[in-house]
Amino acid sequence: MLRYRNLKTTVFFILSILLITSSFISNLSYSVAINYDVSGVNNQITSSCTIFTTVIDDTVFFGNNEDYKLNNAYRWYVPAQNVSTTYFGVKEIYGAVFFGFDNNNNTDVDKWEQGGMNEFGLCYDGNGLPDIELNLNQSAMYPYTPHALAQVLWDCRTVEEVIAWYLNHKWGGTFGGQIHYADSTGDAVVVSVNATGQWTFTRIDSTFLVSTNFNLDNVTHGHYPCWRYDTATQMLGEITTEENLNVSRCANVLYEAHQEGTYATKYSNICDPVNLEFYFNSGENFLVSEKFNLTDKLAETGSYEEKSSFLGVTGRDGGVLVKTEKIDIQFETVTETTDETSGILLLISVLSLLSTVFVCNKFRKR
Repeated sequence: MLRYRNLKTTVFFILSILLITSSFISNLSYSVAINYDVSGVNNQITSSCTIFTTVIDDTVFFGNNEDYKLNNAYRWYVPAQNVSTTYFGVKEIYGAVFFGFDNNNNTDVDKWEQGGMNEFGLCYDGNGLPDIELNLNQSAMYPYTPHALAQVLWDCRTVEEVIAWYLNHKWGGTFGGQIHYADSTGDAVVVSVNATGQWTFTRIDSTFLVSTNFNLDNVTHGHYPCWRYDTATQMLGEITTEENLNVSRCANVLYEAHQEGTYATKYSNICDPVNLEFYFNSGENFLVSEKFNLTDKLAETGSYEEKSSFLGVTGRDGGVLVKTEKIDIQFETVTETTDETSGILLLISVLSLLSTVFVCNKFRKR
């Protein structure tokens, strides 16, 4: 009789442990799924992109981690050429390379310019922020154009010209981000929107400028504090000589600020606007690099194709010359737990808890 009771106690104990463990795992999985699914774009906003400009003497680097939930990243080269535009007629655009995503069946992101550098070394990329209403001067000289970020690289050579470009164009609606620019002189600016809906320009005032996912002009807009901002700021501050400012040091900064999971760093790039070179990085500490020279790439016009339109412009004679390259150095998205799977996990959790209570009651009665 004693053995039988001990056996019942052992069975009860094992069943309880199994059921409670199952409940815990189900709840944990459900919690992870909820964390991944929080309001789609807002999840991207809270955790996407670390950008910096760093300059000492004649050495300038512009670094970016592109953090997003999609795969299939590309480079698009567009040489200087005459194109037709909706608002300005025929115009000549500067040559540039753009980075972004395609072939994800996502019209909000596919074939939209996320970052890039032009033939004069003007670089840019953007941080996501919550939308804010614009209240700008509608008497500005020029209308806002689609693919405005590409237009800036096609029209401007320096940060000073970028600022004038923003002030001279009409914008409307809302703006959900801030854009970080740097040029070959080491000048840099982050363009964001202040509390009254006006453009604001945060200029570089030391050897580096960092932006993540809070408004540099108003830290209450966005997500402050940010560990990626703190990490990049600390590491860049430790680079005090031109000799120590190099691609490897910049890659280390980006590695320490990179992300994994659903909104992982999909590609990590460094631009050298002085020498018109750019790098894509991966591996341990992002020290494995692919190096490209923009001048050489833009000169390879024989391998370009003509597109009827590209990034808001159309070809004047034939089509717009564009060369497309897939970015080999990129990181896969971790598969998200779907809402349906999350619901099943929650149901399993509830059933596990109920089963535990049922088993306890059965053994009590005996």
